[in-house]
Amino acid sequence: MSRLLVYSLATGFLLACSWPVNGFTPLIFISLIPILYVEDLISKDSLGKKNLRLFFYSYIAFLAWNISTTWWIVNSTLPGAIFANLVNSSFYSIILLLYSRVKRKIDFKAGALFFITFWIAFEKFHLNWEFSWPWLNLGNVFSERINWIQWYEFTGVFGGSLWVLTSNILLFNLIRKYSSFKDPRRFYIRIFPRLIFICIPIIISFLISQKIELGEKFKVLITQPKIDPWDTKPKSNLDYYEIFKDLTNQELSTNEYDFVITPETYFSEGYGENVDYFKYSKLHDSLSYLLNDFRDTNLISGIQFYKLYQNQIEKPSKTANLVREKLWIDYYNSSINFSADKDFEFNHKSKLVVGTEYMPLKSLLEPILGTIMVDLGGSVVSKGTQHKSERKIFKHSKKDLKTVPIVCYETIYGEYVADYVNLGANFITIISNDAWWGDTPGHRHLLSYARLRAIENRRYIIRSANSGVSTIINENGEYDTALPYDEKGILSGVAYTIDKRTFYSKNGDYIARICILLSVLLLLISFSRVKE
Repeated sequence: MSRLLVYSLATGFLLACSWPVNGFTPLIFISLIPILYVEDLISKDSLGKKNLRLFFYSYIAFLAWNISTTWWIVNSTLPGAIFANLVNSSFYSIILLLYSRVKRKIDFKAGALFFITFWIAFEKFHLNWEFSWPWLNLGNVFSERINWIQWYEFTGVFGGSLWVLTSNILLFNLIRKYSSFKDPRRFYIRIFPRLIFICIPIIISFLISQKIELGEKFKVLITQPKIDPWDTKPKSNLDYYEIFKDLTNQELSTNEYDFVITPETYFSEGYGENVDYFKYSKLHDSLSYLLNDFRDTNLISGIQFYKLYQNQIEKPSKTANLVREKLWIDYYNSSINFSADKDFEFNHKSKLVVGTEYMPLKSLLEPILGTIMVDLGGSVVSKGTQHKSERKIFKHSKKDLKTVPIVCYETIYGEYVADYVNLGANFITIISNDAWWGDTPGHRHLLSYARLRAIENRRYIIRSANSGVSTIINENGEYDTALPYDEKGILSGVAYTIDKRTFYSKNGDYIARICILLSVLLLLISFSRVKE
């Protein structure tokens, strides 16, 4: 096995072994050094095809990382897992190629700055394009080290990415000069301040001891129904209603709760409920009848909605599916806020999972591949989304309790959640159905990432997951109480509203936007240089 291949695999191994929830996080600060060394060796040798060789070795590194960390996608779709791992790895290899170019065309310092800023720019891009898959954004690596990152309320996860990338570059720059030190003691003396740099954010995190002003105390009842999503004989929405009633009725009858929460797609019979006529449905009547006995309680639940467009010749929306001539339909993975004293509110999930909830580049691919999708939620067609201007927070019918309705995969999107907080939400609700992945790192990652959103926005999080883990997370990212994975039951607890917005809530991913500007400028400068 060649030396370069060993270095490549070392980067993949170090990245994977640092990742939550069972990884050893400090490895992240040296994880990229081996592949940076590979680039350095290739750029200095006398062999040809440098770009091809660099792409190959870096691809091996990042493919090893992707497979080791997100192999669990195969539990839902083998083609999707293969596609995600192969394509995502290539993006990181392109970052290495462009870094190598800027370094050659300008100098190492410019290349190092480009490497840091362009990597972060790519992570931001990966949050917003058709093939969005930000699962492995570097700032997510600290989700189990919440005492290290209390400053995320100022920077968001991109502050973590900046920390990781800068630390790797600083250490690599010293290591690559090791042979120039006549006295090894000088090398160790110079490595000390770099280690101090790595520790400074941790020290700052421990020093952040400002008291968050808590608002109103409220009680929640979280359901964890443990419904098998692969059941070949799915139940009707009224069956799910009966399960919900059996789980909660006794507790609701003996204690007062402000909210009761059910998981994502809890009511997901067939094509779902017609959103325009839901108030006339049997499910609506049943929920109204139940909540009439608990008039101070609001229900937040996952539900599948659909919307029909009749007598429409042209496609009425970007995501609409043609049923027959002049009849179109949109399917939505939605959340509802239901109470006895006001009309129900709803939001549609807007950050969808590629290949399972929507077809990327649909206008291009649908004529070739048709509408076939992976069955993860009662439908095998692309689902619709909600425009940003239509998103709303859920308000309690009687109290000043306002929440963010986040659905499953949306947990990963920091600025997306912050935008909801800016609408006035004083706590966050996450509903999820992680049972598709089985007992794999997938559901543990997603739970852990929720802690980042709590710190970024300094909000309590109420999380209901079909098979777990259902939990209450406080404003510091700590689990207050939890119902373990794969248990059926209910979880009661208390939380607090918080009205003050953090710097990150107000400004979002400003670090990424600065990095986009800097990386583009450096890339343009490199292309303007003729001399290698």
